[in-house]
Amino acid sequence: MTVLIPSHTRGKENDEPIDIENVDGPTHSENEHVEEGRPVRKRKATVPFDEDTEMDTDELLEKEVKTKKKPATKTKAPKAVKDPAVTVKAPKKTTKKSTRSAFSDDEDGTQYPANSILSKFRRVPKGKLPFVKPEDPLDFDPNYVYSLARQYPDSYWKHHAESKSGMINKISEDHPLELVESNICDQAAITGMVLSPDGTMLATFCNLGSVRLWSLEDFSLLKTLRDAKEEHIDEFYVGTFVPDQTLLLAGGKLKDRNNWSEADEDNNILPCPLKLFDILTGEVVCQLRGHKEELLCVKRVQFKGENYFLSGSQDGYLNKWHMESDWRSVKVMEQMEDGITCMAFTVSFVPNTGNKYFLAAADENLRLYDFEHATLLQTFENMYSSYCDCGKFIQPVDFPMPPPIPEEEPVDDSEEVSESAIKKGKMKADEDEPASRPQQYAYFISRGVELLDSEERMIAKDYNSCTLHKLVYPTTKGGKWYLTEVKKFQDEEYFSNAWLIKISSNGRYLMAPTCTGEVFIYNLKTGQVTGVLKDHDDVEVRDVIFHPTRPLLLTSADDGQVRVYTYSKPEDLRKALKDSEEAQRRDSEAAALVSVATDLSAVSVKDEEEEEEEESIVDVVDEDLTE
Repeated sequence: MTVLIPSHTRGKENDEPIDIENVDGPTHSENEHVEEGRPVRKRKATVPFDEDTEMDTDELLEKEVKTKKKPATKTKAPKAVKDPAVTVKAPKKTTKKSTRSAFSDDEDGTQYPANSILSKFRRVPKGKLPFVKPEDPLDFDPNYVYSLARQYPDSYWKHHAESKSGMINKISEDHPLELVESNICDQAAITGMVLSPDGTMLATFCNLGSVRLWSLEDFSLLKTLRDAKEEHIDEFYVGTFVPDQTLLLAGGKLKDRNNWSEADEDNNILPCPLKLFDILTGEVVCQLRGHKEELLCVKRVQFKGENYFLSGSQDGYLNKWHMESDWRSVKVMEQMEDGITCMAFTVSFVPNTGNKYFLAAADENLRLYDFEHATLLQTFENMYSSYCDCGKFIQPVDFPMPPPIPEEEPVDDSEEVSESAIKKGKMKADEDEPASRPQQYAYFISRGVELLDSEERMIAKDYNSCTLHKLVYPTTKGGKWYLTEVKKFQDEEYFSNAWLIKISSNGRYLMAPTCTGEVFIYNLKTGQVTGVLKDHDDVEVRDVIFHPTRPLLLTSADDGQVRVYTYSKPEDLRKALKDSEEAQRRDSEAAALVSVATDLSAVSVKDEEEEEEEESIVDVVDEDLTE
């Protein structure tokens, strides 16, 4: 291919193409191309397609490889004897200093003339553009998150020691508790409990494969739920009711009845489903299959008006179950595969975020997840030396309260105010700048298990403890979350070095079960032990619950018993019951208002539809009359 040289390198009267390489003499090799007696060495094909030969790059390269002459090794030649017969003088050899091409990234790239046929294929130089971070859906967006919180307010935090809802709010020598006579029990360890949404029923979970429902009016047994069609061995540890209390989801462990594990000294474990029971019929209406090992927690949650369950397992995964509107079947299951977690013990949703985020007690860490995108965001490491097996958000009444949900910012079409705008005179310096949002945060309480000394089997690192944390929300889009320690709760007599133990709080006190049948009561403000409950056998106390609207405290343990406590002084009991009645009345009125608003909205929608239908009929009649 012939390459044309720019006009400033040509002769004034000769526009013939010339060789762009150095020429050693008038003679030419057999592999050189000759035009009109002048040798022109072929260039390497660097264009994607040659329009003259209709050959693409690969064909040109292949042809050049076949025809290109391997350069000879330069050796010092003997001095030639001048032949007087030869009168043709070779042109003087010239060299041109190589410089970097204006459109090459190589340090010594080959230059191509500006008007060369190759110039249209040159690489465009990169401009120095400012770096713009691409939008990431996982970035914290304050406007979006707080709009969710306003549209879908959570109700987890409305009951606490100062809410005057009937909950036990003071425990001391002046306000002592007493044991209530009841017969809530089972034939084996009661590993967990859960209250119904209206607080009238208690469900207890046993490792003998049954769920028992109890009345909290007289503590009588209402019903026993068991999967009669299950061929293998069921054990139930955790569960939750659906909002209308017609269904209960329970999970635990499923073991192979026909195969024994010598290593575990137990039956082999099978994939463990969650079972959804119809409370009236006692039948299993649905099984949620997706976990390979035993279930450790399950939470009912609503996000953007849709129904979900969130479950954690010893297989290390958190599963998000999108349910139908009646909660009876699964739309889709999504697994949060972070690739790190070994055991996910408990989950608790972050307040004032519309249930978009939650914290999980997993392994020895606390992990922050985006529920909407089923993704791990951050890990707060090394909370405890062995396991962090329980954590939940609380509202401590004797600490500074978090600010309310920020109001929606008004839309301003005017130019955005900035420091540079003030400097440029676009805004007077004495004018008020837009107010920043108050710092959002929430309180979180956790407990854990410490490593044991290998020889003495004693706690090697420290005494068992519980910790009150503050989770600080990001203030800007794409910002990070921060977890700080507020207070640690320890006592040399507090021994709770076993996993699957849950703590509870009413915002003033922390109830911390032990491995020795006791429940320590810590004052959140002072960190001191207010009292100790000692009514279980010398076994692990597994769960403890403050009733949100009644003066009741419930504990369950491996001795198969549930202990119920209330105020021992009549005046404390009367005041709490009065507050409970007032709270129920307020809730009933609020529910009635919501029902009326819903009915009015439905009527309004119906009227609008009827008006649109009437207008369409009138339009049709008018068209007929016009025709």
